[in-house]
Amino acid sequence: MTATCVLLLAGCTSNDPALEELRQKQEAEAQRLAALKESVDGLKKSDTTFSLVLAEAPADTVSKGLDFTSTVRVNPSGVAMTKDMIALDYISGKQFYRVEANATKASYIKKSDYFSLKGFEADKNAASEALDGQYIATLTTSAKEAVWDDSRMAFVGAYVDKEGKTQLVSSNPFKTVMMPLPEEGLSPWIYPHASFLIQEKKKTQEGKEFFEERYGTVYVPLDGVVFKTKDDSDGRFYTPENLKGISFALDDDCEASVKMEYDLKNRYVSFVPDTTGNKVWKEFRDSTGVKRQEVKGSILMKDRWGGVSSYHVIMYWYNSVVLPLHFEATPDEIKKGIQVDFTQEVKKLGLVYSDMESARRVTPGYIHRMYNDLTFEPFDDKQQEKGELILYATPVPGETYRTEELRTLTVGVSEVDTKMAPVTLSFKLAITLTVKAGS
Repeated sequence: MTATCVLLLAGCTSNDPALEELRQKQEAEAQRLAALKESVDGLKKSDTTFSLVLAEAPADTVSKGLDFTSTVRVNPSGVAMTKDMIALDYISGKQFYRVEANATKASYIKKSDYFSLKGFEADKNAASEALDGQYIATLTTSAKEAVWDDSRMAFVGAYVDKEGKTQLVSSNPFKTVMMPLPEEGLSPWIYPHASFLIQEKKKTQEGKEFFEERYGTVYVPLDGVVFKTKDDSDGRFYTPENLKGISFALDDDCEASVKMEYDLKNRYVSFVPDTTGNKVWKEFRDSTGVKRQEVKGSILMKDRWGGVSSYHVIMYWYNSVVLPLHFEATPDEIKKGIQVDFTQEVKKLGLVYSDMESARRVTPGYIHRMYNDLTFEPFDDKQQEKGELILYATPVPGETYRTEELRTLTVGVSEVDTKMAPVTLSFKLAITLTVKAGS
């Protein structure tokens, strides 16, 4: 039975696809062995010292997950080399891990954890003719964890000398840095809410104060990330300067367009409504009551070495400027103090003060406050939506007292200048208190 199978394979008289595939593999292996034997015979007859030389070194920096190449000269040129005869040798290096990551790694290895040889093929000229003794080595990078790898490596080739012994020879060494992807090297974050229109206090040249309206901005700071060796003896810092470009793509189901700007100096991306000819924003501006407009999309970040990452964001703009609150109370109730909680009202605007504790560099504040006989005093800085309404005047039944303040939310977006805190959210809190009869 075995002899019959051999005859079928050798003669290829069967129409069985499996046998045909096996026959083709046998022929390819026979050709490879013949080429290898020819190379070995050539080396045995030659007095030339076998060597590998980098005609063109690999890129000094590459992004994780990408391929890169090197041109290698093989001497003598008549020797045919294959990928099986070449290896990538790890000489030395340092690996830096994102501070938050729980990464582990051996202190010394001969085989890189993150670089590997993907291919080794004969180089060709413009006419697709193989160049004697010149090869293109294709290397690739791969890592599951967020890592920054500085490595020194070399190619190692195997050959058989005149005595028939297998020898190894190394090329001149080269250094390559594998960079983490932008999403690993940066830590973008967002407080997604903004006013459609914001009132900002300005001054004329004569010093007169006035309020100016502008479209509210959503900011996405791009904080850098520290990478350290396992023993904390050395480190690297990834910054937005490693980016080549940033763009924004709306989700397919989103019709409210926005304009994006990238501020490299202050390391943030900002968004404002693009109202030019956009029906969604026109209807939004003309609407009444509290309304929010959602915008969804992805920030696409490309680094200087070809690595690409995306960061999906959901942003909201609200159209309410004045938030009216009305209370009625007797003189005795006013004297005891009126407890105020407008949490539910501001939630309609997307503003939740308690969320600021977990958000980076987000602070509430006041741009303008009118101090009348009636004032609102928050319980503390973390509970801005809860406080006490105090009337300093003598309460007169039937009278109505008013107070008004422009409340704001600012986002510190700069690692360089921590004093920079642009307004992203504002609303006017208009409180009225009517005194009713009774003790």
